[in-house]
Amino acid sequence: MVTKFLSLQIAKPFIYILLFAAFGAIAYAYINLYNGKTDLNIQIADKQTQIAKLTLDNITLAHIIQKREVQTNSLQSTVAEITAQVNTLEKIKDTDKELLEKYSKVFFLNEHYTPSSISEIPATFLTPNSKKIEIHSQVLSHLEEMIEASRDANNPIQIVSGYRSFGTQANLKTAYKATFGSGANAFSADQGYSEHQLGTTVDVTTPILQSTFVSFEKTPAFKWLQDNAYKYGFVLSYPKNNKYYEYEPWHWRFVGIKLATKLHDDGKNFYDMDQRDIDEYLLNIFDNN
Repeated sequence: MVTKFLSLQIAKPFIYILLFAAFGAIAYAYINLYNGKTDLNIQIADKQTQIAKLTLDNITLAHIIQKREVQTNSLQSTVAEITAQVNTLEKIKDTDKELLEKYSKVFFLNEHYTPSSISEIPATFLTPNSKKIEIHSQVLSHLEEMIEASRDANNPIQIVSGYRSFGTQANLKTAYKATFGSGANAFSADQGYSEHQLGTTVDVTTPILQSTFVSFEKTPAFKWLQDNAYKYGFVLSYPKNNKYYEYEPWHWRFVGIKLATKLHDDGKNFYDMDQRDIDEYLLNIFDNN
Protein backbone atom coordinates (compact mmCIF):
# COMPACT_ATOMS: atom_id res chain seq x y z
CA MET A 1 0.00 0.00 0.00
CA VAL A 2 2.85 2.26 0.96
CA THR A 3 4.71 1.31 -2.19
CA LYS A 4 1.69 2.16 -4.37
CA PHE A 5 1.33 5.50 -2.65
CA LEU A 6 4.99 6.31 -3.16
CA SER A 7 4.75 5.39 -6.84
CA LEU A 8 1.80 7.69 -7.28
CA GLN A 9 3.59 10.55 -5.58
CA ILE A 10 6.63 10.06 -7.81
CA ALA A 11 4.42 9.93 -11.01
CA LYS A 12 2.57 13.17 -10.33
CA PRO A 13 5.41 15.45 -11.46
CA PHE A 14 5.68 13.58 -14.69
CA ILE A 15 1.95 13.86 -15.21
CA TYR A 16 2.16 17.56 -14.60
CA ILE A 17 5.02 17.83 -17.03
CA LEU A 18 3.08 15.90 -19.65
CA LEU A 19 0.00 18.04 -19.10
CA PHE A 20 2.06 21.21 -19.30
CA ALA A 21 3.71 19.97 -22.49
CA ALA A 22 0.31 19.16 -23.94
CA PHE A 23 -1.04 22.55 -23.05
CA GLY A 24 2.07 24.12 -24.50
CA ALA A 25 1.67 22.19 -27.73
CA ILE A 26 -1.96 23.20 -27.96
CA ALA A 27 -1.08 26.82 -27.25
CA TYR A 28 1.71 26.75 -29.84
CA ALA A 29 -0.62 25.22 -32.38
CA TYR A 30 -3.26 27.86 -31.60
CA ILE A 31 -0.72 30.65 -31.86
CA ASN A 32 0.48 29.28 -35.21
CA LEU A 33 -3.11 28.95 -36.39
CA TYR A 34 -3.85 32.50 -35.26
CA ASN A 35 -0.75 33.77 -36.95
CA GLY A 36 -1.69 31.84 -40.09
CA LYS A 37 -5.14 33.39 -40.11
CA THR A 38 -3.61 36.78 -39.54
CA ASP A 39 -1.25 36.27 -42.46
CA LEU A 40 -4.16 35.12 -44.59
CA ASN A 41 -6.17 38.17 -43.59
CA ILE A 42 -3.22 40.37 -44.43
CA GLN A 43 -2.92 38.67 -47.82
CA ILE A 44 -6.66 39.09 -48.41
CA ALA A 45 -6.44 42.73 -47.40
CA ASP A 46 -3.51 43.18 -49.76
CA LYS A 47 -5.45 41.58 -52.59
CA GLN A 48 -8.45 43.78 -51.87
CA THR A 49 -6.22 46.81 -51.92
CA GLN A 50 -4.75 45.70 -55.25
CA ILE A 51 -8.23 45.08 -56.65
CA ALA A 52 -9.38 48.50 -55.47
CA LYS A 53 -6.34 50.09 -57.08
CA LEU A 54 -6.92 48.20 -60.33
CA THR A 55 -10.60 49.20 -60.27
CA LEU A 56 -9.61 52.83 -59.79
CA ASP A 57 -7.08 52.50 -62.58
CA ASN A 58 -9.76 51.00 -64.85
CA ILE A 59 -12.17 53.81 -64.05
CA THR A 60 -9.46 56.35 -64.76
CA LEU A 61 -8.59 54.57 -68.02
CA ALA A 62 -12.27 54.42 -68.97
CA HIS A 63 -12.55 58.17 -68.41
CA ILE A 64 -9.47 58.73 -70.54
CA ILE A 65 -10.88 56.50 -73.29
CA GLN A 66 -14.23 58.28 -73.11
CA LYS A 67 -12.50 61.64 -73.34
CA ARG A 68 -10.48 60.44 -76.32
CA GLU A 69 -13.68 59.18 -77.97
CA VAL A 70 -15.30 62.58 -77.47
CA GLN A 71 -12.23 64.25 -78.95
CA THR A 72 -12.19 61.77 -81.83
CA ASN A 73 -15.89 62.29 -82.53
CA SER A 74 -15.40 66.04 -82.39
CA LEU A 75 -12.47 65.76 -84.78
CA GLN A 76 -14.46 63.53 -87.11
CA SER A 77 -17.35 66.00 -87.00
CA THR A 78 -14.98 68.85 -87.80
CA VAL A 79 -13.45 66.88 -90.67
CA ALA A 80 -16.95 66.05 -91.97
CA GLU A 81 -17.96 69.73 -91.82
CA ILE A 82 -14.80 70.81 -93.62
CA THR A 83 -15.29 68.06 -96.22
CA ALA A 84 -18.90 69.16 -96.75
CA GLN A 85 -17.77 72.76 -97.14
CA VAL A 86 -15.10 71.74 -99.62
CA ASN A 87 -17.62 69.65 -101.56
CA THR A 88 -20.04 72.55 -101.55
CA LEU A 89 -17.37 74.91 -102.84
CA GLU A 90 -16.42 72.39 -105.52
CA LYS A 91 -20.07 72.02 -106.45
CA ILE A 92 -20.47 75.79 -106.65
CA LYS A 93 -17.35 76.06 -108.76
CA ASP A 94 -18.58 73.39 -111.15
CA THR A 95 -22.18 74.69 -111.40
CA ASP A 96 -22.97 76.94 -114.33
CA LYS A 97 -24.08 80.24 -112.82
CA GLU A 98 -26.09 81.07 -115.96
CA LEU A 99 -28.60 78.26 -115.49
CA LEU A 100 -31.03 80.22 -113.30
CA GLU A 101 -30.60 83.69 -114.75
CA LYS A 102 -33.58 85.56 -116.21
CA TYR A 103 -32.73 85.52 -119.89
CA SER A 104 -35.86 86.99 -121.40
CA LYS A 105 -35.02 90.58 -122.31
CA VAL A 106 -33.17 90.85 -118.97
CA PHE A 107 -29.78 89.15 -119.11
CA PHE A 108 -27.71 88.48 -122.19
CA LEU A 109 -25.90 85.29 -123.23
CA ASN A 110 -23.04 85.99 -125.58
CA GLU A 111 -22.39 84.10 -128.78
CA HIS A 112 -19.71 81.95 -127.15
CA TYR A 113 -21.93 80.49 -124.45
CA THR A 114 -22.80 76.80 -124.69
CA PRO A 115 -23.97 74.38 -121.98
CA SER A 116 -21.21 72.50 -120.17
CA SER A 117 -22.49 69.31 -121.77
CA ILE A 118 -25.37 68.50 -124.10
CA SER A 119 -26.90 65.18 -125.04
CA GLU A 120 -29.20 64.05 -127.80
CA ILE A 121 -32.80 63.42 -126.79
CA PRO A 122 -33.80 59.87 -127.83
CA ALA A 123 -35.90 59.80 -130.99
CA THR A 124 -38.73 58.00 -129.15
CA PHE A 125 -39.38 61.22 -127.22
CA LEU A 126 -39.55 63.43 -130.33
CA THR A 127 -42.22 64.05 -132.92
CA PRO A 128 -41.99 61.67 -135.91
CA ASN A 129 -39.30 62.49 -138.48
CA SER A 130 -37.76 65.14 -136.24
CA LYS A 131 -34.17 66.19 -136.74
CA LYS A 132 -31.71 65.77 -133.89
CA ILE A 133 -32.74 67.67 -130.76
CA GLU A 134 -30.36 68.17 -127.85
CA ILE A 135 -30.65 69.19 -124.20
CA HIS A 136 -28.32 69.81 -121.26
CA SER A 137 -26.93 66.41 -120.28
CA GLN A 138 -27.92 66.75 -116.62
CA VAL A 139 -31.48 67.70 -117.55
CA LEU A 140 -32.01 64.75 -119.87
CA SER A 141 -32.88 62.19 -117.17
CA HIS A 142 -35.42 64.58 -115.63
CA LEU A 143 -36.99 65.17 -119.03
CA GLU A 144 -37.17 61.46 -119.81
CA GLU A 145 -38.85 60.75 -116.45
CA MET A 146 -41.42 63.46 -117.10
CA ILE A 147 -42.24 62.18 -120.57
CA GLU A 148 -42.54 58.59 -119.32
CA ALA A 149 -44.84 59.76 -116.53
CA SER A 150 -47.03 61.66 -119.01
CA ARG A 151 -47.35 58.48 -121.05
CA ASP A 152 -48.27 56.45 -117.99
CA ALA A 153 -50.98 59.03 -117.27
CA ASN A 154 -52.33 58.72 -120.85
CA ASN A 155 -51.36 62.33 -121.53
CA PRO A 156 -48.24 61.79 -123.64
CA ILE A 157 -46.02 64.70 -124.61
CA GLN A 158 -43.34 64.93 -127.29
CA ILE A 159 -40.45 67.33 -127.81
CA VAL A 160 -40.51 69.81 -130.65
CA SER A 161 -37.45 71.89 -129.78
CA GLY A 162 -34.60 71.88 -127.28
CA TYR A 163 -31.14 73.43 -127.19
CA ARG A 164 -30.47 76.21 -129.69
CA SER A 165 -27.11 77.84 -130.16
CA PHE A 166 -26.66 81.61 -130.44
CA GLY A 167 -26.40 81.26 -134.22
CA THR A 168 -29.44 79.00 -134.52
CA GLN A 169 -31.55 81.46 -132.53
CA ALA A 170 -30.32 84.32 -134.73
CA ASN A 171 -31.35 82.47 -137.88
CA LEU A 172 -34.72 81.56 -136.38
CA LYS A 173 -35.41 85.14 -135.35
CA THR A 174 -34.46 86.39 -138.81
CA ALA A 175 -36.89 83.94 -140.37
CA TYR A 176 -39.68 85.02 -138.01
CA LYS A 177 -39.02 88.67 -138.76
CA ALA A 178 -39.19 87.99 -142.46
CA THR A 179 -42.62 86.44 -141.98
CA PHE A 180 -44.12 88.46 -139.14
CA GLY A 181 -42.09 91.67 -139.17
CA SER A 182 -41.75 93.44 -135.83
CA GLY A 183 -44.54 91.25 -134.50
CA ALA A 184 -41.98 88.48 -134.13
CA ASN A 185 -40.65 90.24 -131.03
CA ALA A 186 -43.82 89.30 -129.20
CA PHE A 187 -43.10 85.57 -129.33
CA SER A 188 -39.48 85.08 -130.32
CA ALA A 189 -36.36 86.08 -128.36
CA ASP A 190 -33.36 87.67 -129.96
CA GLN A 191 -30.16 85.68 -129.98
CA GLY A 192 -28.51 85.84 -126.57
CA TYR A 193 -31.85 86.27 -124.80
CA SER A 194 -33.37 82.87 -125.45
CA GLU A 195 -33.74 80.30 -122.68
CA HIS A 196 -33.15 77.63 -125.31
CA GLN A 197 -29.47 78.60 -125.48
CA LEU A 198 -29.08 77.40 -121.89
CA GLY A 199 -29.95 73.88 -123.00
CA THR A 200 -32.47 73.54 -120.17
CA THR A 201 -35.61 74.46 -122.09
CA VAL A 202 -37.93 72.49 -124.37
CA ASP A 203 -41.01 73.17 -126.47
CA VAL A 204 -43.53 70.35 -126.19
CA THR A 205 -46.49 69.03 -128.11
CA THR A 206 -48.64 65.90 -128.28
CA PRO A 207 -48.62 62.97 -130.73
CA ILE A 208 -51.84 64.34 -132.20
CA LEU A 209 -50.78 67.98 -132.57
CA GLN A 210 -47.14 67.34 -133.47
CA SER A 211 -45.73 70.47 -135.14
CA THR A 212 -49.01 72.40 -134.85
CA PHE A 213 -48.43 72.89 -131.14
CA VAL A 214 -49.85 76.42 -130.86
CA SER A 215 -53.11 74.89 -129.62
CA PHE A 216 -51.30 72.86 -126.96
CA GLU A 217 -53.08 74.81 -124.22
CA LYS A 218 -56.35 73.03 -125.00
CA THR A 219 -54.97 69.51 -124.54
CA PRO A 220 -55.17 67.28 -121.43
CA ALA A 221 -51.38 66.99 -121.69
CA PHE A 222 -51.01 70.70 -120.90
CA LYS A 223 -53.22 70.34 -117.83
CA TRP A 224 -51.15 67.36 -116.76
CA LEU A 225 -47.96 69.43 -117.07
CA GLN A 226 -49.46 72.23 -115.01
CA ASP A 227 -50.17 69.74 -112.23
CA ASN A 228 -47.05 67.60 -112.47
CA ALA A 229 -44.13 69.22 -114.33
CA TYR A 230 -42.72 70.71 -111.11
CA LYS A 231 -42.10 67.18 -109.79
CA TYR A 232 -39.45 66.83 -112.48
CA GLY A 233 -38.03 70.35 -112.15
CA PHE A 234 -39.84 72.07 -115.02
CA VAL A 235 -41.83 75.32 -114.96
CA LEU A 236 -43.84 77.27 -117.50
CA SER A 237 -41.69 80.26 -118.46
CA TYR A 238 -44.31 82.47 -120.06
CA PRO A 239 -47.77 82.10 -118.53
CA LYS A 240 -50.62 84.41 -119.31
CA ASN A 241 -50.00 88.10 -118.66
CA ASN A 242 -46.23 87.74 -118.31
CA LYS A 243 -44.06 90.81 -119.00
CA TYR A 244 -41.88 89.36 -121.72
CA TYR A 245 -43.56 87.36 -124.46
CA GLU A 246 -46.94 86.14 -125.55
CA TYR A 247 -48.41 83.25 -123.61
CA GLU A 248 -46.48 80.08 -124.51
CA PRO A 249 -48.06 76.99 -122.91
CA TRP A 250 -45.64 74.74 -124.80
CA HIS A 251 -42.45 76.39 -123.47
CA TRP A 252 -41.08 74.66 -120.33
CA ARG A 253 -37.79 75.40 -118.59
CA PHE A 254 -35.90 73.20 -116.16
CA VAL A 255 -35.05 75.08 -112.94
CA GLY A 256 -34.58 72.13 -110.57
CA ILE A 257 -37.09 70.23 -108.47
CA LYS A 258 -36.69 72.34 -105.32
CA LEU A 259 -37.27 75.68 -107.04
CA ALA A 260 -40.02 74.32 -109.31
CA THR A 261 -41.81 72.90 -106.27
CA LYS A 262 -41.46 76.21 -104.42
CA LEU A 263 -42.94 78.11 -107.37
CA HIS A 264 -45.78 75.59 -107.77
CA ASP A 265 -46.69 75.61 -104.08
CA ASP A 266 -46.61 79.41 -103.90
CA GLY A 267 -48.45 79.87 -107.20
CA LYS A 268 -45.65 82.08 -108.52
CA ASN A 269 -43.86 82.48 -111.84
CA PHE A 270 -40.09 82.12 -112.21
CA TYR A 271 -39.74 85.66 -113.54
CA ASP A 272 -41.68 87.08 -110.59
CA MET A 273 -38.99 86.01 -108.11
CA ASP A 274 -36.05 88.20 -107.15
CA GLN A 275 -32.85 86.98 -108.78
CA ARG A 276 -31.10 86.79 -105.40
CA ASP A 277 -33.79 84.41 -104.13
CA ILE A 278 -33.56 82.32 -107.28
CA ASP A 279 -29.78 82.01 -106.96
CA GLU A 280 -30.16 80.21 -103.64
CA TYR A 281 -31.45 77.19 -105.57
CA LEU A 282 -28.57 77.04 -108.03
CA LEU A 283 -26.39 74.72 -105.95
CA ASN A 284 -29.07 72.00 -105.89
CA ILE A 285 -30.51 72.51 -109.36
CA PHE A 286 -29.78 68.94 -110.51
CA ASP A 287 -30.66 67.15 -107.25
CA ASN A 288 -33.39 64.53 -107.50
CA ASN A 289 -35.45 65.86 -104.61
